[in-house]
Amino acid sequence: MVCGVEDASTAVSVPRLNVRVVLLIRDPRGSMQSRKHRVWCPGRPDCDDPNTVCSDMQLDYEAAIELSERFPRRFRVVRYEDLSLNPYKMTKEILQFYGLPYHPEVKMFLDTHTKQDVGGVSSTYRDSKSAPFHWTKDLTYEEVKIIQDSCVSAMRSWGYRNATSERELYDNFNPLLPYSLS
Repeated sequence: MVCGVEDASTAVSVPRLNVRVVLLIRDPRGSMQSRKHRVWCPGRPDCDDPNTVCSDMQLDYEAAIELSERFPRRFRVVRYEDLSLNPYKMTKEILQFYGLPYHPEVKMFLDTHTKQDVGGVSSTYRDSKSAPFHWTKDLTYEEVKIIQDSCVSAMRSWGYRNATSERELYDNFNPLLPYSLS
């Protein structure tokens, strides 16, 4: 998260600022797999410790409930996986939330950046439908189990399903469940 939830609450509560906040959430298994490739992450508990990461995710969920109740037109949550699986629909919704038009150049950008992997880990060109689930091939089942065991509440709250076996994990596992902020 770029700013803390407390910062978001303060900024959103000032009507004349007309601040709108989108909280982007990702499956902790995907986040932790992605962070393994970043030089700034190892050794930082808020980045590479499943207990800390998942505790923060659960606190974010609790804050998101409050913020969405208090500021329904100025706060929303987007799951990374939902954005990746439906980039056109979700982009339109996010732009609408911010009061911005869905310009033809946005569609062109999505057309060229969401269909294939080009470049390295920091590239903006991704096959958006496979990117959020790359962790299912890159992490071992033991790594996945450690993260899941640390994330029971957060994963349940945010609508992520546990992989119950190595076979399930590696057989086109779909971790997404419905979730709501209530």
